[in-house]
Amino acid sequence: MPQEESLPSRWEILARERNSRVIMCNSPDTYVLADLAKAADRVMRALRNRFTTATEAMEAAQKVQEFYEIILRLHYLIDDLAAKYKLHYRPPRTVRRLLKAHEGGNGNGDRAEQAQEPDLDGLADIDKTRLS
Repeated sequence: MPQEESLPSRWEILARERNSRVIMCNSPDTYVLADLAKAADRVMRALRNRFTTATEAMEAAQKVQEFYEIILRLHYLIDDLAAKYKLHYRPPRTVRRLLKAHEGGNGNGDRAEQAQEPDLDGLADIDKTRLS
C-alpha cells in the first residue's frame, strides 16, 4: 500500500514565502528579539503606509531613522560580543547596506577595516527609507 504524501502545513507554506524568516531560538534572549521583530514589522509597515501630510511624513522619517540607529547599535554589540568569544559573525546583507550607505562604512560590516566607528548622529543625512 503506497504511503500518501501529507499536505504541507500552513506554517510550512508560510516558511517558503520570500519575505518570511524561520528563527531557531537557542537562548531566552533571542525569544525576545523574535517577538520584537514581529511587532516591529507590524508597526514599521503601518508607519510607512499611514501618513497623509508632509508633517506626518517627516515624523515617520524620523522614526525610521531611530529604528535604523537601534539596528546599527545592536549590530555593533553583536559584533563586539562575537569578537570577544571568538565566534564567527557575518552581518546580514541589510546591515551591510546600512553601513555602506553611512559615511565611513565600507559595506561589509567589519568594523576592524573601518578607520573609525561611525557617528550614529550623522545618520540624519541618509535616506534610509530606500534601504529596506
